[in-house]
Amino acid sequence: MARLTSSLEEIANDDDVVGGDDDRVGVDPTSSSRRRRRRLNPPEITFLDAVVSCRYLRGEGRRDRGGGPSTIAEEDDEDDAIVAGMRLDAKGALLEWAEAHRCLGMAHPTSSSTREDDDDRRVHRGVSIVRTADAEIWSNRPRDDDDDDAASTSRDSEFHYDWTFSSPYAGTVVRDPRKTDDGKVTNETTINNRQMWRPLRRSRIPYRMLQDNTQPILLYDDVHLYEDDLHDNGDVSLNAKIRVMPKCWYVLQRLFVRVDRVCVRCREVRYFCSFFDEVGADDYCDTNDDGAVRANTIYRDVTWREAAWEEIGDAGMPTDPAAWREDGLGLGSLLTRLPSAPLPDDIPRFSSLDVNPRMKD
Repeated sequence: MARLTSSLEEIANDDDVVGGDDDRVGVDPTSSSRRRRRRLNPPEITFLDAVVSCRYLRGEGRRDRGGGPSTIAEEDDEDDAIVAGMRLDAKGALLEWAEAHRCLGMAHPTSSSTREDDDDRRVHRGVSIVRTADAEIWSNRPRDDDDDDAASTSRDSEFHYDWTFSSPYAGTVVRDPRKTDDGKVTNETTINNRQMWRPLRRSRIPYRMLQDNTQPILLYDDVHLYEDDLHDNGDVSLNAKIRVMPKCWYVLQRLFVRVDRVCVRCREVRYFCSFFDEVGADDYCDTNDDGAVRANTIYRDVTWREAAWEEIGDAGMPTDPAAWREDGLGLGSLLTRLPSAPLPDDIPRFSSLDVNPRMKD
């Protein structure tokens, strides 16, 4: 956890950018925000050993029909190198959360409102400074424009960050580091390799297939990545539910944030992969220019929803925080009623990732 905290702060302050890219979009290198350090802390409960992973191997002998995923034993075989795949873990989510702080201003907010215009939301990549009813104590601490020693200390240890851990995370792409144009080994060029997802015009996930009760569920699990009680002001949790069926696998990743009497957020990412080319295309999918479902291609749908507390009441939804507890009955139906929120520009609503073991690039 100490190493994770150090990495988060390095990325948020754009130091040597551990595990990330060197793009500084939206950040003025001469601004005062670059001369101050932002301190970040990970969630209270972070499951660093919890991982959902689907990795494909190059070895012909290890491939199932349609090029199925590797087993644990196969992953340890040095004769078979990983070509590509996807994983979900807390570290990847928090690294991307820290990276989003680069474009978040260091000035203290003057309003308790959580609403921002669409451009600001995209620039900040989903992170924001949320204020609760008792934020007056926070606001009264020494400001950076004071000349006393306390202000100097504040500049060196800035706690101004998104304490709701609202990460824009939409999965980590795993690829073979040896597969480069010049044949040299290189590190990831951007955090979680977001640029490798190909935008689509519409969803290619065959939801009717997932609702087919004749297909047995071979594996199901609910993997918790991190959670926090937000200093007794609400809850945040990031989890991934995985389902494996004879023809496909499906994962639902959900980030749920509730800040009592301030806002509710829900960010869902759905991943689908078929084991066979065009499986059920005629029965489950509408034909379009994107083509039919292909084997070993991961299809991803991203949906963000959010509402300020006053908007919840105006929409006729309950305003009692107990109704928005993660373990409460009916929460799922409430979340679907929240208004849509804009996505960052680098996260398409619909996209795909080709992880075919026979691919050449």
